[in-house]
Amino acid sequence: MSQTDAYCKPLSIIRDTEIEQYTLKNVKKLFKAAGLNEQAARVVFIQDDSINAFVAGGSTVFIHTGLFTEADNSDQVMGVLAHETGHVVGSHTVRLYTELQRAQTTALISTILGGVAAIASGRGDVGVAVMAGGWGTSQGLLSSYRQSEENAADGIAVDLVQKTGYSIKGLAQIMAKIEQQERLRIDEMPSYLRSHPLTRDRLNFLNHAALNGLPLKDEPEFYMSKAKLYAFLNPPELTFQTYKDDSLPALYARSIAHFKNTEIPKALKEVEKLIEQQLDNPYFWELKGQILFETGQIKQSIDAYNKAVELDPKAILIRLSLAHALIERGAETDLDQAVKHLEYITARDNYLPDAWRFLNIAYGRQGKKALADYAAVENAFISGRFKEALTLIPKAQEGLKNDPVKTLRLSDMEEDIKRNRLKSS
Repeated sequence: MSQTDAYCKPLSIIRDTEIEQYTLKNVKKLFKAAGLNEQAARVVFIQDDSINAFVAGGSTVFIHTGLFTEADNSDQVMGVLAHETGHVVGSHTVRLYTELQRAQTTALISTILGGVAAIASGRGDVGVAVMAGGWGTSQGLLSSYRQSEENAADGIAVDLVQKTGYSIKGLAQIMAKIEQQERLRIDEMPSYLRSHPLTRDRLNFLNHAALNGLPLKDEPEFYMSKAKLYAFLNPPELTFQTYKDDSLPALYARSIAHFKNTEIPKALKEVEKLIEQQLDNPYFWELKGQILFETGQIKQSIDAYNKAVELDPKAILIRLSLAHALIERGAETDLDQAVKHLEYITARDNYLPDAWRFLNIAYGRQGKKALADYAAVENAFISGRFKEALTLIPKAQEGLKNDPVKTLRLSDMEEDIKRNRLKSS
């Protein structure tokens, strides 16, 4: 049995605007400091409690949720991200991608990098949305980097951490934490060590570099992101045990835990406390909207989602939740607004299946059958239901024969399916 088979398990992708924006902002800082194209940077969160991160395709950073939930401060996360950026600078990911292809673990990677299906919210109304993948992945997804590459990435990481104003102590701390995990786990090496083997020389180098580094910086956004992930991904009782004080992260975590525990009045009370302290925080309004929507209070949820979108107009996942709520209420004006939001979303991110699913519903209720058929094709194609998409395309082409842009897109999808996708669907 190969290492990939031995550790094979289902995959889940996490989508959340708040966590993605915070992390992407920091990755872009690192890319800029490294002389890389910061606009090409992307982040993808994988639901996994191990401390791990890796880069594929040259600019997409894959991050296990465990990196956030196990880290003690933002400098530790930044240190790992800086190390991964070091691999990009050293072009180490080119060799890695070749090894992934040879190991036949490319279904996830190539799909995400190709922009089809994988980076998608499983539900538009969930704050931390999880999409269970149809692929297999592995704790040992990555072949081990060469030790020389690890040393080079460490050196680059130290430089980048300093250039971006963070502390090298964070990188040294997280590596020591990983090494401690290795000592505690006799039967299974932590995933970051399998792909990024540590040596005493590496740890000594990082500890020495940290002596003259900046003090720990820390960032409030890190603690909020960590609390949010922890609360959504753990049983409520664990959240209540972990977050007991009156800090914003603790209030955030407890509001989510009460929500998961169906203690809706308590959840809303905690959210109101958050909003009182930060009236202009779109993510608090988003959470309020989610709680209200999932408990059937559609009108109130729309008000909350509208406020969130007003505060962060570019947050397409929040717009997606708002559009869903408007469709559920279903008045004619609601459908018009929902379509505007969904068309805004698909013009900026064409690879969100739920956006096309909701457009299919909204267009259908508006009597726009050809557009509804087109949305159904996009949804099936992006979701990886290629045979279904192929059967829907002729009908959509007939209805949209006077729309050259959409007709061309349909032809491109049909060609892509026949040439590349049917064997894997």
